Amino acid sequence: MRIKISDKINLELTEQGFTYSNWIYIDDEVQSIIETGMDEDGLQGLECSKIDLVINSHHHLDHTRGNNLFPRAKIMIHELEADILRSDDLFISYNSLDLWDELMPGADVWEAFEEVGFNGCNRSFKPFDITRTVEPFADGQILDFGTVKAQVLHMPGHSVGHCCFWFPEEELFFSSDICLTKVGPWYGEHLADPDEMIRSIDRIIDLKPRRVVSSHIHEVIEDPTACLLEFKGRIVKREERVYNYLREHPSDIHALAAENLIYRAHPTNYVVFWEKLMLLKHIERLEKQGLVKQSDGTYFGV
Repeated sequence: MRIKISDKINLELTEQGFTYSNWIYIDDEVQSIIETGMDEDGLQGLECSKIDLVINSHHHLDHTRGNNLFPRAKIMIHELEADILRSDDLFISYNSLDLWDELMPGADVWEAFEEVGFNGCNRSFKPFDITRTVEPFADGQILDFGTVKAQVLHMPGHSVGHCCFWFPEEELFFSSDICLTKVGPWYGEHLADPDEMIRSIDRIIDLKPRRVVSSHIHEVIEDPTACLLEFKGRIVKREERVYNYLREHPSDIHALAAENLIYRAHPTNYVVFWEKLMLLKHIERLEKQGLVKQSDGTYFGV
């Protein structure tokens, strides 16, 4: 579904599922796409040959899977993640897939990968060309498309180089994977950080944007402060649930995940994997506070 933000900016809301993302098409002097979380079926009539610039908010596959659809476009991503797009090994490790065998014993990673919606990737964790030129951008950088300008805002927490984009003339804030869905926020990979996620959300609130849209919702949120505060508060509520459960029920990571303290349902093995990654983030924070300890892989609250 297409939402016209201005004469030059169109917001494309994906209808392909949650492992695809919304994207922004800027029809200006520099023809640009922000996010390529689509495949050929999701292009909605866009002429790929016209695109000069592809902007990835971060390295995750649901935001980069379509990079190869735009063969002549320059690719840009935050400077902390540029190397990830150039390396299969880094892509695997930054996505915590090196923990799969430990956290998901007996589960086939490729079956889970396809089950969750990455079945169009030909059994490649990163199905785009790693030899493409990638140009880094930095926090505060102005992207000049011609008449349209957008500011890059580095807002980590979801990933180490996660960025959002502020269109001041249009009073539109694209919050990328500060995603404002019912199941967010997500901070499960190695260098993701719940504390940084909180700081990033606070930074958006301080900016006071009139309109916010994220990568996985199907609406433009007007006056988003209340929504952002509720979204941020989920991090604290999750941690309280983890701590309270471990005080009463010492558990290993597998038993703890079975309690659905992060996600209410586990429709696929990949969601179980995400649950465990997120639990480990909260356990790490609780350990630093002296509230959780472990012995032989069993965690308990103190």
